[in-house]
Amino acid sequence: MPPKMTWQFPRNEFEENEGFTDAGISHFTDNREVNLVRESIQNSLDARAGADPVKVECSLVDIPLTAFQGSELRGIIDRVIQSPHNDDKGSRQFGRAKRLLDYNQQLSALRIKDSNTTGAVDVPRDGGNISQWEALTKGSGSPVKRQANAGGSFGLGKHSAFAVTDLRTVLYSTAWRDSSGLKRRFIGKAILVSHIDGQGVPRRRTGYLSSGESNAPPFKDGNVPYTFGLTEPGTAVYIPGYELPPDQGRFGWQQQSIATVIDNYFHAIVHGNLIVVVDDKEVNADNIGEEYNALATGKRSARTTNFIRVSKMTPVATEHFAGIGNVALRVLVDDNPKSKVREIALVRDSGMMITARPADTELRLGRIPQAWRGFTAIIECISEPGKSSYIRDSESPKHDKLSVDFIEDSNRRRDARSALRELGQWVQERIRKEAGLQVPDSDDYVDELAKYLPIYGEGGPLGDTDRPGHVSISAPRQSRHTSGGAGLLAGEHGGRRGGRRRPRNEGGTGGPGGRSGGRGPTGSNRRPPISRVSGIRIQPVRGETHWVTAAFDDPGEALTEVRLVAVGEDGSEHRLTIQQAKFGDTMVDVSDGAIRRLPNMGEARYQLEIKANEPVHGKTFRLVGRSPVNPQASGDSG
Repeated sequence: MPPKMTWQFPRNEFEENEGFTDAGISHFTDNREVNLVRESIQNSLDARAGADPVKVECSLVDIPLTAFQGSELRGIIDRVIQSPHNDDKGSRQFGRAKRLLDYNQQLSALRIKDSNTTGAVDVPRDGGNISQWEALTKGSGSPVKRQANAGGSFGLGKHSAFAVTDLRTVLYSTAWRDSSGLKRRFIGKAILVSHIDGQGVPRRRTGYLSSGESNAPPFKDGNVPYTFGLTEPGTAVYIPGYELPPDQGRFGWQQQSIATVIDNYFHAIVHGNLIVVVDDKEVNADNIGEEYNALATGKRSARTTNFIRVSKMTPVATEHFAGIGNVALRVLVDDNPKSKVREIALVRDSGMMITARPADTELRLGRIPQAWRGFTAIIECISEPGKSSYIRDSESPKHDKLSVDFIEDSNRRRDARSALRELGQWVQERIRKEAGLQVPDSDDYVDELAKYLPIYGEGGPLGDTDRPGHVSISAPRQSRHTSGGAGLLAGEHGGRRGGRRRPRNEGGTGGPGGRSGGRGPTGSNRRPPISRVSGIRIQPVRGETHWVTAAFDDPGEALTEVRLVAVGEDGSEHRLTIQQAKFGDTMVDVSDGAIRRLPNMGEARYQLEIKANEPVHGKTFRLVGRSPVNPQASGDSG
């Protein structure tokens, strides 16, 4: 005789107040369908068995109420509505759930079923560990994964299914093989509100549809109800009472579901790790581009279309990073020279896109220079076998961004931050090699580059505004000289909220002819200053390394041995070692801590970025260089 099927809610011995709001469910109430798709497929990919792609089928099915004791659940929900622990929001939702059960003999349910997976194995506990089946159905914040680099890390993903039904009820079925053959399990779970049953006994809010024994065991093997029995290894999740999103009929739901899957799992599909079937429509590595182009529109679809193309490309660079694993970078440069596309996606292991927002990666990629050509890039991080990675440990519970704050151990958190920033620097440099503007070895290249760069100063982005981290300065008006070293830059950092504009008749502190700038333009060593220093930005980077960015007008002649000089309050000068320099977006030759040569810019205004070996915050600093026309009269001021 088969066991009795009944809903069991444990006694609430201490009459705890378990209200409608559940932290796990609330985590997924925004973008419910997207969260459900991401989490469900991620769990399936974590259970992949062998080399064949995981197959995930999403379909709408009708389930009789008798198959999950719907009439009994209706009575429990009625008492939940009357519970003093309920609130207005809960009363409204459970009121809708009760009406569904009152007026229907069967309910539409969303079924998400996978194959070519191991299933959620229910083996006896070993050393106190819970099984994969128990973690899925009864675990709370205790994920049990099959490998260290599995996608899930918080054990919260299973709650996403409860967020898409007014019944707050999910039914689970699984099957796996062992030496004795196919094993099966089935159970239902409801997360409602603590309540009083018909006999006046306080009950907890979480209950199970089980075989009626006191500890609510699942149905096993031959006792699994026919409606939910699986005939091959895998797991199926049924969500009764699932309603299609607003304004989406059956076909609209199919389109939206396929688009959501591809938006998040394009990399897994392209590389043959995943096949998805929505109703009768299959998406695989061979037809992903065709299927997506047929149903998606708008800016997001253009981005995903590019990501699909990039996923098919050979990586432009690969590297191993300790604590992260192997990283492959793919970059597609836009053929349109005017393109402003700047898309970077981060994917990990099984192929789910974590994020396409660089600001959410902890990689500190920084700004993308305007002179770069448009590009789309994918950063693929593959964890070392059997080892956890900083990427996984830094993922948010939704797996949609990285933050080292999710790592509890302070030492590991520090190491993770350092490793992720190192990865970010590597990525930025490799993308620069692909998308950075390529220029000939000629002094004429600046005229071509200048049109891509912002112009700072009067009427430009800085102007007289008070922007954080910026300063706008006017250099003293002086006539140009035909001999001597060219003093390039004079400026003073103006504090957290920028600085002030100097009157035109006031010398720039530390600059040529300034009141505390060291040696001014005297005798044969007088240096022609630039016509205007138009903007300075100081941005700290890792450790003791800092960037100085300055926009300036044409100095009138090519310069060599350009140095960065810090000026003390007493007028003393200290030369800073230049580690790297970029003229616009082209790397400049640096040797012995100085820039070897800057070309004549003609009429262009340009930016120079310098990476120094020590901070320059709050200091007066300037650039000085020699004129190759008359080097004997240069007057080194470094």
